[in-house]
Amino acid sequence: MILDRSVRFRYLENFPKITRGILETFKSHIENGIINLDEKAVHDIRVWSRRLTEVLSIGGTLIDRRAKQSIKALSRLRGCLGSLRDNHVQHSLAEEYGIEDLSALLESREKKHVLVASNCVSSFSTERLDGDFLHFERELIVVCKDFALLDQNICRLSSRIDTRFKAVQDAFQDSRPEDFDTLHTARITFKKLRYTLEALEEYTGLDKTVKGLLKKVQDRLGAIQDLTVLLQTVEKQISKGRVSPVPDITQRISVDRHMHVASFFSEFETELATIYHFIEQPSGPKKKEKEKSSNSKTGVREKYSDDTIEKIMLLAKEKGLSYRKVIDHIRENSELMKELSIESLPSYQTLARRAGDRKE
Repeated sequence: MILDRSVRFRYLENFPKITRGILETFKSHIENGIINLDEKAVHDIRVWSRRLTEVLSIGGTLIDRRAKQSIKALSRLRGCLGSLRDNHVQHSLAEEYGIEDLSALLESREKKHVLVASNCVSSFSTERLDGDFLHFERELIVVCKDFALLDQNICRLSSRIDTRFKAVQDAFQDSRPEDFDTLHTARITFKKLRYTLEALEEYTGLDKTVKGLLKKVQDRLGAIQDLTVLLQTVEKQISKGRVSPVPDITQRISVDRHMHVASFFSEFETELATIYHFIEQPSGPKKKEKEKSSNSKTGVREKYSDDTIEKIMLLAKEKGLSYRKVIDHIRENSELMKELSIESLPSYQTLARRAGDRKE
């Protein structure tokens, strides 16, 4: 995970804009869902509502004020759409396993689920969400752009990541493959870890390997949960006489679920260790600049990269030092140069010139 303070500060400066972007994307999916609430629309609304919930929750951690009303409204919306999503999945699985009575039953219920879900989407107040977010955003901008609060913000975000990961460890330690409820709880805790790390992608330096691994684990847990719900649904509907017993059907589903669970746990310990290594081990920025690079403003070939100049300027701002004094300060502290990953120092005149270029 990236520990570079300049990278983290850049991310925090941009966090209100990131949050606004997620809000606007979510609203566009609501608009699409009002027009056509198909399976893709349901999926998109649920996914982006979770992403929005996560960044609002992270923002609340930074400003000491949770966006309670917005988060509750998003949770209610997901719950409303969840029944339709579950019906879609169960219907597909019923057809796959050849359970015709259950397939027909679920198909007959779809209109009711669609109607309820459509009403929820149509009545969801994006205007109220916008109004609540406006005040939240103003506070967020102040806190995220205040360099004096950088250490506090870093501490709070690190604590959030650590808490999410610890919850996953505890949940899976307590889960048993044959226990539907504990495995379902473990799946939810992992989903929260994934959304936290993805929301902080630029902050942590989340790479494609770990991002793909997070998705893989969640998808596999999702497949186990879908079979768990199917098995419960089949047993319930057979007991109520709504579905005719299909020879060995519950055994087939149970065996398939067991195979999914066994496959999952055979790899999960290694996968979790990979995620832990990413969180705990420091790394450089995802895109390392060579020390010699083009000036981002002028295009002129420069001896010192933009990244190096920005690190020194941030340090000067943090310490309240002039360009001359910050160069002297770093030169006198060799450990600081290592910490900032700076191989050589520009003159204070070069620093002043490059700072001027960046402001233009």
